Amino acid sequence: MIKIVEQQEFGRMFPAPAHIFNTVAFVEHNRWKCDDGDVRYLLLGDTKVRGGIVLGRRDGVLHNPFSAPFGGLLTLRRQGFEAIEAMWGEIDNYARAEGLGLRVTLPPEIYDTDTTVKSINSLLRMGFAPTPDVNYHLDLRRGTLSDVASPTCNNKLRQALKSGAVVSTLDLTPRNIARVYHIISTNHLSKGRPMWMSLDDVVATAQLVGAQLFIVTHDGVDVAGSLIYPIAPDTMQVVFWGDLPGYGDLRPMNLLADFVYTHYHTLGISTLDLGPATESGTPNYGLCSFKESLGATPSLKYTFRR
Repeated sequence: MIKIVEQQEFGRMFPAPAHIFNTVAFVEHNRWKCDDGDVRYLLLGDTKVRGGIVLGRRDGVLHNPFSAPFGGLLTLRRQGFEAIEAMWGEIDNYARAEGLGLRVTLPPEIYDTDTTVKSINSLLRMGFAPTPDVNYHLDLRRGTLSDVASPTCNNKLRQALKSGAVVSTLDLTPRNIARVYHIISTNHLSKGRPMWMSLDDVVATAQLVGAQLFIVTHDGVDVAGSLIYPIAPDTMQVVFWGDLPGYGDLRPMNLLADFVYTHYHTLGISTLDLGPATESGTPNYGLCSFKESLGATPSLKYTFRR
């Protein structure tokens, strides 16, 4: 059974998704990124609704998500393997009947683990083409960053603490978002990496989700920064972080990581999602090494295509 509903009904059916990217507010905020604003809210099940999914059409393909790091199924309660597999079968059949392709990026396994693991197994057995990306997260319940970081990381942190650089939180204003965005975009440009979001898009989305900003300054210069989303209960996600080229000797990223870790540990947050360190499955070895030096744990984030 598939039932297409309006966003209001979908939101009432799933008032507390496992992460913000599956909320109606986030989806509607990005609707304009679909061809002709074509977003479809689907309820799934047999004799009763067991779950749902949001699909957005772009270039002849139904995407889940269409403008977020990941999406996945929404469920009303824990569902058995057979039910999860049946729902993905319904979605696959729906896309085929529409004459459209299907692309799904599931959350890393730390989000809604039961549904995510069963979805991975189901989609693999259904013959979808998988791309496994590697995502890293920190368990903030394990003590201080120094307790879990590598000796090399701790040595760099000691250097950073002597550098005179200072980390601060920033109020969520367009001007402050632009300060952090400038650092990140300059960092990406220096490494030949594109910025997938414009400043206007980052400002609007950050204000929508209530993002948090951190900045590292040295002698009055902004040298590193981070933008972090409250993505799920007890989980924060690093959406952007990076340093300004030419200031690496100050070890600002180690200082920033330590500050952010302590900040959220003190607030009782359990998980800091550092995001992926691969691109279409190919590792960025330097980024993997940095995140692992912080004591972060890898997990898989799958994208499936038909």
